[in-house]
Amino acid sequence: MANQYLLELRGVTKLFPAVKALDQVELSVKSGSVHALLGENGAGKSTLMNIITGVYQPDEGEIEFEGRPVRFSGVDVSRKAGIGLVHQEGSLLPDMDVRSNLFLGRYPSRCGFVNHKRLSRLAREFLDSIGMEEIDECAVVETLSTAQRQLVEIAKALIDKPKLLLLDEPTASLTEREVELLFKIIRSLQQEGVGIIYISHRLDEIFQICDRITVFRDGRHIITDAAENFTFDSMITSMVGRSLNEQAGTLMKNREDVLRDERVLELDHLSRKGFFEDISISLRKGEVLGLAGLVGAGRSSLLESMFGFSGITSGSIRIKGKQININHPNTAIRHKVAFIPEDRKYKGLSMAADIRENINISTMRRMRGRLLLSESKQNKAAEKYCQKLRIKTDTVFKQVNQLSGGNQQKVIISRWLQTEPEIMLLDEPTHGIDVGAKQEIYKMIEDLTRQGISVVVASSEMTELMLLCDRIAVMCEGRITGCLSREEATEDKILTLASGEIQA
Repeated sequence: MANQYLLELRGVTKLFPAVKALDQVELSVKSGSVHALLGENGAGKSTLMNIITGVYQPDEGEIEFEGRPVRFSGVDVSRKAGIGLVHQEGSLLPDMDVRSNLFLGRYPSRCGFVNHKRLSRLAREFLDSIGMEEIDECAVVETLSTAQRQLVEIAKALIDKPKLLLLDEPTASLTEREVELLFKIIRSLQQEGVGIIYISHRLDEIFQICDRITVFRDGRHIITDAAENFTFDSMITSMVGRSLNEQAGTLMKNREDVLRDERVLELDHLSRKGFFEDISISLRKGEVLGLAGLVGAGRSSLLESMFGFSGITSGSIRIKGKQININHPNTAIRHKVAFIPEDRKYKGLSMAADIRENINISTMRRMRGRLLLSESKQNKAAEKYCQKLRIKTDTVFKQVNQLSGGNQQKVIISRWLQTEPEIMLLDEPTHGIDVGAKQEIYKMIEDLTRQGISVVVASSEMTELMLLCDRIAVMCEGRITGCLSREEATEDKILTLASGEIQA
C-alpha cells in the first residue's frame, strides 16, 4: 500500500547551543490537506520549516517526502523537489520589479539577452491565472503596499507549482478581500492535490481554512487532530498549557477604581477629507477606548491624524481642555501622546538597529554626558525596560530583526514609555503576535491604565476589544456609528454597527 502522506517527520530533533529547539517531534501532512501548525513563538515552528526546506539539518529523526527518505541540503534542492515556502519576513528584492522577482534566475532570453516582452507576458498571464489581476507586473516592489508585496511573495512560491506549500503568517498584512483571495487560491491548490502547512496567529482563520491541526509547545509535539475536534479555547490550552479564561483571570475587571472623571482627550467634529468625517469622542484618564470597524473604516487614519502624521481638514483636538494644533508628531510627543503603529517593521522600528538604539531613540537628549552620548545611560535605560517588559534577549545589542513579533512590540512600547506619556494610541497592538505574548501585552495595557495613562486601541479582533476596553467606538466608512460600553458590547452589536446598519 502506498504511503498516504505527502510529508512525514518522525522523531525529529534539532539542537542549538544550550537550546533544544525540537525534541522528537512528529508531523504528517497529506496531499490536498491544509494542515495548521500552531504554537507560541519559540515553540519550534520556524525551526521545523527550516528543516523541511533544507536550511537546517536535523540532529535526529527521519523525513519522508512522497514516500521516500529525504534530507535536503538547501532551499534550492527542496524547491526543485516540489516544496515552496512563503516566509513571514519576505524574500523579494525591493529595487526590482514584480516580473523580475517572479522569474528570478530563469528569465526568458533571446540571443543571450533577457526577453523583457516575453517576461512581461509570462508574468501577466501567471498573475491573472491566480486571481491577482490588480498587481502590476512592471511595478517596482518597493512601491507596492505591504499587502501587495505579500501577494507577490505568494505568487513567487506558486510559480514553481509546488507539491507542498509552507505558508508562514501569510495573512499578517492582508486586507479581508485579499485574505478571501488567498483562501480561494488555497482551496484551488487543495483540489489539485497540493499539501499545505499553514502557520498563523489568527486562530479564527484556522477553522476557516484548515482540516487538521498540530500544536507544538516548547519544541515538543503536543497534539494532532482534525480541526473539527478543536474549539478556540482548546487550541489555546494546547498552545500555552492553560485556557483562555485562566489567562484572562481578573484582567480589566473592577475598572471603576481606575477610571477618573478627568477628560484628557476630546475630539470635536474631527474630519480628514477622504478618510474620516465628523468624529466627536472623548477619553477619560485611565480609560481604554476601543476603535472597531471593518478594513477601510478609517481607524488607522484617525490615529495617525491624532498623532500628527497627517493633517485634519476640520474640527479640533483638545488635550486636558486645551485646544492643540497637532500638525507634527513632535507636537503630539510634547503633549505626552505616544503612538504605536500597526506596521511596526516599516513605521515603528529601525530593523537594522539594535534593541538599545530602538528603545532610546526618542529620548536621546536624556542620554547625554558632558559632551557626548553616555554609553552607560543608554545601556542602563535599555536594560531597565528589557527587564521591566520581559523582553527575551541575552543582550541589548541584539538587532530587533532577530526578535519575535511580541518582543519587537515590547521594544516599541518601551521606547514610548520612556517619554512618560499620558495618552497612548495603539494600532493593532497584537498584530502577528502569538497567544502567550498577547496576554503579556494585555496585562501591560491594564498596568498602564492603573498608572493613570489613557489608551486608545484600534483592533480588528472583537474578542480583544471586548476584553480590554471600557468603551468601544465603532466606525463605518469614516464615521462613528455607535459607542458601546463594556457591558453592552457583543460581537453581534459591533458587527451591526461596523456594517452601518444602525446607529446607537
